[in-house]
Formats: sequence, C-alpha cells, structure tokens
Amino acid sequence: MEEDMAEKKSAPGTRQEQAAAVKTIGARMRQARELCNLSQSAAARRLGYANPSKLSKVELATDTNSVPLWLIVRSAKVYEVSIDFLFGASDDWETDARMTMERSVSAWLFEAMEKARLRDMGVLRRLHDKVSAMEDGIGSMLSASHDVSAALDRFAEVNPEFQDMRTGSRLVGAVERASDAARNAQAKMTRFRVECSMAAADTSQLALFV
Repeated sequence: MEEDMAEKKSAPGTRQEQAAAVKTIGARMRQARELCNLSQSAAARRLGYANPSKLSKVELATDTNSVPLWLIVRSAKVYEVSIDFLFGASDDWETDARMTMERSVSAWLFEAMEKARLRDMGVLRRLHDKVSAMEDGIGSMLSASHDVSAALDRFAEVNPEFQDMRTGSRLVGAVERASDAARNAQAKMTRFRVECSMAAADTSQLALFV
C-alpha cells in the first residue's frame, strides 16, 4: 500500500521529467538535421518515414509520451552525431574521436592564450603605473630645478658681487647642470611615452599608455 502511494506521488514528477526529455530530444533532432542542412522532408525519407509529419511531431515534441528508440539510433547514423548529443547529455555532436580531441586541444589552447593575455595585461598595467610614478617624479624634479634657478638668479640680482664670491660660479654651474638634467629627463620620458603609444597601437593596448 505504501509503495503504491509513493508511486502515485512520484508519478507527476516522472511525467514532467519524461516530457522534458522528449522536448530535449526533439530540439536536438532539429539541430542535428540543420547541421546536415537537410529539410524535414529529406530527413524524414532518410529516416524511413513516408512523409515529414511524424518527424515534425518529434522535433516539436507534440507527443510528450515517448520517442521511438529506433528513431534515435537511426538519427545518430543519418545525422552523424552522437547519441549523447541527441539525448542532451553532451553538447559534443561529432562522433569522430580525433575531432573531439582537436576541439579539446583548441579549447585548452584558447584558455592558455587568454590566461597569457590577462597576465600580460597585468604586467603592462604595472609598468604603466611605474612609468607614471617616474613621470611624476621627473616633473617634480624639473619644477624644483626651476625654483632653484629662479632663486639663484634673484640672489645674484640682489647681490651683484655674488659672481666674484669664492665658489659662486661653481654654484651657478651646478644649478644649470641640474636644470639641464631635469629637462633632458623630461624629454626622454616624453619620447618614451610616444614610443609606448606607438607600440601599444600595434598590440591593441593603446588605452594603457594614452
């Protein structure tokens, strides 16, 4: 008695699962036929049907009770797809082991290339951050050299005898060299930015350096 009650309770769920399976098989049958570029009429003849009406019912899952097992087996041969594909157990429709392996290798290669691309992107971002920090430092150095040079010019203006003072000319020379070094560093950084932008344009990474 308890077993009968359990069967009655599970029956609705079983019917729903069966209907879902029939719909999946119907959809996969249609996909397999379209992969072979066959019309329903042509496919129906190859599968042994006199007309496409029954095949249409299977593809549309009009009859949710069942799908003939012989039809699934024959469809796998006619459409050259795996039975697992027709049952919806696999998205791999090809039956050739070599093609399956090639797709697996291609998927692995694509994943490896994507990981390498993301790694390179990370390296480029870190490089960009370091270059930006260097550029800020050079800008600060150039600004400071300008301030020192202006202060020295003002000091010499207020103290005309400064040039005759001991080591005065040496100090002036040192300030000029520091200013020149800051300007050269800024010019080199500007050229480096341009070169990076040109290289980035060739590798589709322009946004990192612009």
